[in-house]
Amino acid sequence: MIQLPQRSVTRFFIPLIDVLTLLFCIFLLLPLASGPDDASADTAALEDRLRQKEEEVELLRESGRDLPRQLREEIEQLRQEKGKALQKRLAVRVLEIDGDSGKLYYRDPEKILIPDEATAHALLASDRRKLRQKELYYLILYPRNRGSTYPTVAQREQYDRWFEGVALGYDVPGTPQGGSQP
Repeated sequence: MIQLPQRSVTRFFIPLIDVLTLLFCIFLLLPLASGPDDASADTAALEDRLRQKEEEVELLRESGRDLPRQLREEIEQLRQEKGKALQKRLAVRVLEIDGDSGKLYYRDPEKILIPDEATAHALLASDRRKLRQKELYYLILYPRNRGSTYPTVAQREQYDRWFEGVALGYDVPGTPQGGSQP
């Protein structure tokens, strides 16, 4: 003989339906929670499109077909757009290290020495005033003479302290791009 269940199945499904309805409402509200589009989102989208197109190119090359001219033009256009987006949001200031003394300087257009932290902070403030809309990046060039003993470890640490809180990179001759820096 078949017996009826002691508990009602609806006692389980009604709260489940409420939870699913709540999750669906949150899903519908997600586009409202996203922020405004900015240059970094545009750059990321362009990079994704460029990566997809390059993958398509590799697939076509593997299959033995020639790459259509239109696809090549589109890839080149995406590369140019990516470069332009980067130029719009990034300002690079090149600083150099003197190979004879290890002192830091920049050119504007004449050679201007940065002897201490106060001068470095004045340069930062000046660049921030001039380039409000752009992100600052300071690139410090090591002496091109590979036999130079400068900068010393202490000088390098000092330069790191001076430009703390700002995007900073070093260009060391003889190291591959993106490689480790001494």
